[in-house]
Amino acid sequence: MDPNEQNIEGTSKVIAFDTLFCTNHIQMLKVMLPYMDNQTQKSMAIYIKFLELNYTMEYFRRHPYPLCGCMERREAPDLLQMCSELLPYCTESEKSQIEQIQNILRSMEMYREMSQTMEMMKEFMPDAASFMDASAAQSNSQGPCAQDEGNPGAQGEPGGFDMMSMLMNMLTPEQRQMYEMFGGNQHGE
Repeated sequence: MDPNEQNIEGTSKVIAFDTLFCTNHIQMLKVMLPYMDNQTQKSMAIYIKFLELNYTMEYFRRHPYPLCGCMERREAPDLLQMCSELLPYCTESEKSQIEQIQNILRSMEMYREMSQTMEMMKEFMPDAASFMDASAAQSNSQGPCAQDEGNPGAQGEPGGFDMMSMLMNMLTPEQRQMYEMFGGNQHGE
């Protein structure tokens, strides 16, 4: 999903929430707020928030069932989408933290996809399964991208092709580290 679409979706969730827990009269007070003097604005802002809280508590007393729309809960939440929707409301340091979380989530997804790919390759090439397990175990003992003359599956050698090393070489150093952190170094065991 496009980041702009995610921002719009996040903004519409905020608007839906605000609309759900507000009345037309409260909205009218918000419209009148800029026309008041400073002291009255401060008092009115507190009064508006009080009215919203009071209305929200009354709303839940009258409607004890789950909310729909802005509060709908998905069975499998999309954490990457949630992070993207939060970004417009974050400070710069919070944005940095959210982006780090997004990178971790993407790395976990990449690890999951790589594991599934390796399992599918084992199903389609059963003869290569024992070879991949052995080369992965040796690769893990030498590091994630080890390809030396002692590795029987090194790419340069005739008769051997190390799929795990090829896939690992496609990762950035940070992704390799993340892969190992989430159990990638135990793949062949």
